[in-house]
Parts: sequence; C-alpha cells; structure tokens
Amino acid sequence: MSVVLASLPAFSLAPVAPASPENVVEHVVAFLKRFVFLKQPSMYRLLALWIIHTYLIDEFDYTPYLFVHSPERGCGKTCLLSVLDLLVHKSSGITASPTEAVLFRSAHGHTQILDEADTYLPRLESARGILNAGYYRQGKVQRVDKDDKGKMTLGEFSVFAARVIAGIGSHILPVATRDRTFSIEMTRQIKSEKRERFRVRRLKPDVDAIVKSIEGWAKGHKGAVAARYTRTFPYLDQFQDRTIDISEPVAAVFEVAYADDPALPNIRLEFIHSISLVRNEQTEESFDHRILGALVQAAAAKEELIGSASELAAVCSRQSVLCTEFDVSRALRQYGFETKSVRVEGDPRKRYVLTREALSELSGRYLGSSVVTGASVETTGATTC
Repeated sequence: MSVVLASLPAFSLAPVAPASPENVVEHVVAFLKRFVFLKQPSMYRLLALWIIHTYLIDEFDYTPYLFVHSPERGCGKTCLLSVLDLLVHKSSGITASPTEAVLFRSAHGHTQILDEADTYLPRLESARGILNAGYYRQGKVQRVDKDDKGKMTLGEFSVFAARVIAGIGSHILPVATRDRTFSIEMTRQIKSEKRERFRVRRLKPDVDAIVKSIEGWAKGHKGAVAARYTRTFPYLDQFQDRTIDISEPVAAVFEVAYADDPALPNIRLEFIHSISLVRNEQTEESFDHRILGALVQAAAAKEELIGSASELAAVCSRQSVLCTEFDVSRALRQYGFETKSVRVEGDPRKRYVLTREALSELSGRYLGSSVVTGASVETTGATTC
C-alpha cells in the first residue's frame, strides 16, 4: 500500500461505509462527537483509539502523548479534557502546574492529564525531563526517598504513562517533548458547529456504559492487540522512526478493532491521514535544520565554506533564512562543528570550516534528503530517526 504524504493535507475520500454499530471505537467516536468539535472528522477516530490504548498500555513499548492546544481561550480544550478525564484508564485527574514529584509518583498505572502547560513547563526543567523519558517503557528516574524513620534511600520510579498535555499556543512545548506527541489543535466553534453542553452528572449513565464497553473490549482483545503489536505496519513505513514508534500502539488497536470490517481499506486510509495531521512531518522543520539547509545550499558550488558565526549568518540570510550568529553557533555545535583559528586575507580569527563532504553527510543523515554534489543539490531516499 502506498500513500503520498505530500498530498494528504488535501485528503479526500469517497464516503466511508458505516462501521459496525457494535464496534467499540465507533461507540467512543459517537460520544466524542456529541460534545467535542474537531475541524478534521478523522481526528475523532484517532482520539477514540488513543483512549482505548490507555487500557492496554502495558502491552506497548511506547505511548503517544496528546498535545491539546489552541491559539486562545474558549476553543474547547476544557471540554475535551473533561471528556478524556472520564473515559481514559485510571485518570489522575486534570492537573494544573504539577510538581515534579506528582509527575513521577502518579505515573505508573495512570493516565495523566496536564493542563495549563504554557504557564509552568517553560520554567520547570525537571518536569520536561520526566516527560521526555516517560513516553518509553524503559523511562525511569532515580530519586532519594525518606522513610518514616528518616532513613534516606535511593528509589527508582517508572515514568512511563499515557499523558495529555494542554495549553495555549502550538509551540509551548520544547521540541523534544513535542516530538513525542499527537498534536490536537482546538478551534473556536461557529454557531453551526455547536455541540451539546457537557454535564457530568446528567451523562453519568452514558459514560459508565462506554467505560464498561471499553474495559470489556480491552480485556477480551488484550491478547490479539499484543500479538498484532509485535508485527509490522507497512503503511507506517512512510513516516519517520519516532512517528512509527508512537503510532504503532494505536495502529494495533485499530487493526484488531476493524479486522472484520468490510470498509477497512478506506477506514485505514483515513487513519493514516489522521496520523499525518497530528504529526505534521511534511511542514514542520526545526530552525536548526533551516540553518543547516541554507549552508548546504551555499556550499553546493564550493569545496568548503569558511567563516565566523556572523559571516555564516550573513550567508544564511542570502538563502532567505534570517538568523543571528548565536543561532548559527548553536546549530553547528549541535552537530559537532567547532571553530578553529583560520587566517583569511590576513585576518586571524576563530572560524568554522565546513567542507562540502561534511555538509553532504550531515544533510543526508538529518535533513532527510538533500545531498550536495558539485554545483547542485540532489535528493535521495535517506531515512532519518
């Protein structure tokens, strides 16, 4: 099966035949649609699959975090978090400004819902470390504990947990943390898009019924999901490695839930489209990568680029990448380049020496495709992590 991701933002399918009314995923989708507005219809099914995967998280090596964000308040984040709080497996409750201790002590066996991330994550470096480690089953932290008698002991805590992180702004998370998430953008509804008001007490019977159906399905299909997870998902191979890692758990749930559905081929295409939306691999490019790309382009007709950070920043600006000398230094040091004393036109100064060969290797490994050859830049099928 081959899908060209570049065409997916304009994705369009013939109407998908209704899934079986007994399908647990469709039950969750129907409930979500009553209260939560999402611009992309395919996102409802992805959210439902994510909710169900929290009941089976012990079968997986990775978990995708949900990053729920909006450009401003009043876009439905609170409603979505409230719904998730009731439906996910063992929610730790909706927490604003959690401490580091809360993050690692309540992780095991729970689904954490972290709101107002824009107010605390930028200043809570220790929390970022826990989040960056906690998407992987092997993620652990060591902390010193004091018992009732005052004795200090070194303890190890698993930080692996399904998590929802919410806040105002699409770039409030550090790049490393955002790379572990499915990005769910919320938008303000217009009148024609209004949903039912979410009232917990009134809806308790509905919620109890859905949770019971999820628990029953997860218990009855645990073995099948675990077995499917050990196999490959060829349609995910078009994505980068990190996307594959965090998408495989929901893909395993998806394949088992829809295994006997006659509409599976079209539903699978819609599922792939939803992954492309929440990961946005085709358009998201780090600032460091743009700087490196500009230097790769500038080196296309040269054996090497020699210059100070400020001189190379000027080179980047001529390639339409505006940056400072500090940006250039950070990007180059990140990938192992160091300055050395180089005399240019009688001026001895610390400069970077960037050979075409070194930039070619770097671009092939990290930029995804660009390789400098002679006076042009060729495209290869290089894979990236």
